[in-house]
Amino acid sequence: MIPLRPTINLYYDKIIDDMPVPNGVSDYKFSSDTHRIPMNKSKVSPINFITILFNTLKVLNVERVNLFSSNETAKNLFYPLELNEGTSWYDAEFEDYIPIKSINKIRKGKMKLLIFAPTLSHDYSIMWKLRTKLDTLGSKGITRDKIYIVLGDISRSYRKCFDNPNVYGIDWWQIYAQLAYKSRYGQEDYFWAFRNPTFHPLMPEQLEKEDFKFEDWKPKRIFTAFTGNRALHNTALISELIYTGLDAHGEYSYNLTGDLTPKDYDNFRIIDKTRSDDYIAKKKEIINNLTSVKQLDKTLAEISSRPLNVDKQYYQDSLISIVSSSFSPMFDQHYLDEIDVCAPGLGIWRQIAKGHPFMALGCLNTMGYISGEGYFLPNPITNQFYDRVAKTPQKVKLMCDSISRMAELSETEIQDKVQELIPFMEKNKQKFFNMKNQRKFEKLFGEMNYE
Repeated sequence: MIPLRPTINLYYDKIIDDMPVPNGVSDYKFSSDTHRIPMNKSKVSPINFITILFNTLKVLNVERVNLFSSNETAKNLFYPLELNEGTSWYDAEFEDYIPIKSINKIRKGKMKLLIFAPTLSHDYSIMWKLRTKLDTLGSKGITRDKIYIVLGDISRSYRKCFDNPNVYGIDWWQIYAQLAYKSRYGQEDYFWAFRNPTFHPLMPEQLEKEDFKFEDWKPKRIFTAFTGNRALHNTALISELIYTGLDAHGEYSYNLTGDLTPKDYDNFRIIDKTRSDDYIAKKKEIINNLTSVKQLDKTLAEISSRPLNVDKQYYQDSLISIVSSSFSPMFDQHYLDEIDVCAPGLGIWRQIAKGHPFMALGCLNTMGYISGEGYFLPNPITNQFYDRVAKTPQKVKLMCDSISRMAELSETEIQDKVQELIPFMEKNKQKFFNMKNQRKFEKLFGEMNYE
C-alpha cells in the first residue's frame, strides 16, 4: 500500500482569487500578467515580495496543498512568514508584521508560525540574530514550541542555537536552480512564480554564450576557481594555490569587493599551525599581499543579479572547476555545531546543470550529500577525501594535492580523462533536470506535522 502524501495546510491573512498575499504585507499590488500575483509594494520590507513557498509548491505540482484564511482551521496548520535574504529584517519587530488575530491563533495553538528562510546565510552571527528576534515574540505568547523554522541547512545544525527542535532544512538551491534553468532554456515558464530576471528565457546570443557542449571541451588549463569574495575559506585556498605554484595551472576570481586593506589572517582557521615555521611565514606574507581584484567574466554586481550566467569558455578550457560557497563553517567559537551545516549553494547546482566536474569548497560533506542525491562525482580525476575534513587549512591542502596530480597529466591523458568523464556528466545533467523535487517538500512537511 502506497502511503498517502502529507497534507500541506497553509494559512494566509489574505487570499485573493485563490492567490495568497504574503503574510506580513499590508500594501500590495498585482503582477500585470494573467497570473495576477499579489506582490509587496515595499522595497525595504523584511518580508519576501511574493509568496515564494506557495508559488514553488504550485510550479512543482505538489499535491494536497490547502490554503486557509479568516476563521478557517485545520490540523497541522502553518502560518508562513517568509524572510528575504537581505538585512532589512535585522531591525524589524516580527510582531508588527503579524495581525493580532493571527497572533492569537498561534498563541492558542490553532496554528504554528512557520519562518521560511532557506536563502539566509548560515553564519552563526546571523542565526543568533534571528533567534533573538524570534524570542521577542514570547511576550505575545508565541513561545518557541509554537515556532517552526525552515532554513537551507539540510543537517538541521541550528536546533541547539534556537533552543528549538523544530528547526528544519530543505535543499533549496537545487530546487531553485532546476526551476530557473528550465525557465531559462524555454522548457517551462516559471518567471511568473519568482519574478526574478534569472528566470527569463535566454536570448539566442546569451544562450550561445552559455551553451557548454562536451564536444568543445578541450582543456587548456587544469582549473577555474569561482572564489570571488575575500572570505576566510577563499583566502585559505588562493594562498595555498599561490604557495604551491598551482595558480599557474588555472584561473580564479578573488576580492571582487575591491578591499585594498591588507589583512593578517593569523589564526588556525586559515593557516595550519602544525606546519613548519617557514611555511607559516610564507603563507602570512602571501595572505597579507592578497589585496588585488581578480575578476573572471563578471563583476560582483553582475554575479549578484545574474548568478547563473557563466561564459562556457571557462568550462571548455578547464578540466575541473572549483566552486566556493558564499558561506563556509569556520569553527566559530560561539557555536561549534556550525561546522555541521550542509547547505549546497547555487554554484554547486550550476555545475551539475552544465555537466562540468568540480570540487566544492564550503560545507562539510557537500560532495557526500550530492552523491547521496544520486549524482556521479568526478572520481576519475580527484578523490573526495577533502570533503570529509572539517578544518579549512587541511581541506584546501588536500584539494591542492588533487590539483597537483592533475597538473602532472599530459595533454593526451587530460583528453582521455575528459572522455572518461563525459558519460557521467551527461547522466548528472539528465538526473538534475528530471529530479522530482516535490518530494523534498512532501518529506519536509511530513516531518513537520505536529498533529
